[in-house]
Amino acid sequence: MYQELPPLPWLRAFDASARLGNFTLAAQELGLTPSAVSYQVRGLEATLGHKLFVRKQKSLFLTRLGQAYLPVVSKAFGDLEATTSNLFGKSAAQEITLRCLSSLNMLWLAPRLSRFQAQHPDCRLRVLSALWGETPEALQIDIDIRYGNGSWSDGEVTRLMHHEVLAVCAPALHPGPDPQAIASCPLIEVIGVTDTWHHFFALHGLAPPSSGPALKVDQSLIALELATRGMGVALIARVFAQRYLESGALVEATDLALPAREGHYIVQPEARNHFRPEVAALKDWLLQEAAQTGC
Repeated sequence: MYQELPPLPWLRAFDASARLGNFTLAAQELGLTPSAVSYQVRGLEATLGHKLFVRKQKSLFLTRLGQAYLPVVSKAFGDLEATTSNLFGKSAAQEITLRCLSSLNMLWLAPRLSRFQAQHPDCRLRVLSALWGETPEALQIDIDIRYGNGSWSDGEVTRLMHHEVLAVCAPALHPGPDPQAIASCPLIEVIGVTDTWHHFFALHGLAPPSSGPALKVDQSLIALELATRGMGVALIARVFAQRYLESGALVEATDLALPAREGHYIVQPEARNHFRPEVAALKDWLLQEAAQTGC
């Protein structure tokens, strides 16, 4: 029985080396020496009769067969770990680390997290806020929610939501029915996004103001708070502005909007095990919440 199954330590060495990209990091995770991990991987390759890695300097790259084998091996260990925990009294769920930009944390995620905890009371969640230009710490993050066009290559990417971009302002600052009047208002713009006031005026054939935005900020949350205080008209994704619009703190300055060109994506770094049941549950919940948001 199971005569063709390689030794489990060899499979663990392959799984860790493939996820982490070199034998040194795999050895740290497994509590072995790099040479021991390398020996086990070579033994696995000899048993299977095929190379699983292409070795270049100190990095490892999966062959075609290695790419096909890794998801099966990782899922098997994830299933075994989960079943062992459930049957033998181990911790029902390990800690999950989720990271996203501060504005998404505050304006979209935080108001919904109680629903996830109600559905998964045994899951322990660590929520981090990312900063613009911050280098991802893939070894520590299970789910990284990023803003952009989805073209990251350091993990498995799943679209979470795209959002149209609105011009919003305090009710007292509303420029009136003519959208061209927005050009005479102080403008607030979020740094680091592609949907700018320049694109707004160009798309709708409006004459831009003679000067640029009066205020530039690095987070949508700051732009919203400034707009509520009558500091200007802000360009904000609908998913962020919705609560302010519903409360009446802000209104749409015009019916014109910018279509969604970028959005938020779930990135699951290759260095982490995607098949942990609690991680899969959090990902599924995030996608369900996004679908209900309508973005």
